[in-house]
Amino acid sequence: MPPHPLRRKALARWARTDPTLHALAKRTPAPERALAGGTPFEALVESIAHQQVSIHAGRSIFARVRALGCTPAGLVAAGPDALRAAGLSRPKASYVLDLAQKAASGELDLDALAELPDEEVVAQLTRVKGIGVWTAKMFLLFHLDRPDVLPHEDLGLQLAVSDAYGVPREKAAKTMLRLAPAWSPYASYAALVLWNARRVAMEERPR
Repeated sequence: MPPHPLRRKALARWARTDPTLHALAKRTPAPERALAGGTPFEALVESIAHQQVSIHAGRSIFARVRALGCTPAGLVAAGPDALRAAGLSRPKASYVLDLAQKAASGELDLDALAELPDEEVVAQLTRVKGIGVWTAKMFLLFHLDRPDVLPHEDLGLQLAVSDAYGVPREKAAKTMLRLAPAWSPYASYAALVLWNARRVAMEERPR
């Protein structure tokens, strides 16, 4: 895969600000990623479907939800019973319906999110039941392709930082926040590098 478009600029900055991340990005660079497809509404419904289940299960559930007509009006019309039958838990069905109702009524303008600053996108999305800061940041990173998102709440990223910087996992989030000025304005690519480095390290470990 081609290199990530932020790699060259990020490397130049991190060579001055964070030698650890600079070395990691050179050793295990994150490739250019495919952005989440579909509409903003579909991306958020998919995120809810994937919460606390395996990747395979999340994909299967989302495919069934999508078949119901994955638009705000379509899922409001489908109702909670159809969402439950598609595989969503009772709480997740209520989250999806809250998102659909807010989008259908115009209370949440999903198409306008692309024009808002990161902090306002998070504020808008976390008004929906079941969408927390982590989900909103994943939307910023993988759907809106924002360059400076730091999902320090992510467990996988915390484990990657623990490995790379030699800090206990419980201190990794604070470590990221301390390092954020050094990683900015390329924190999104920093997260991708760290996730990728941990994936590579796990694949290389003897079984």
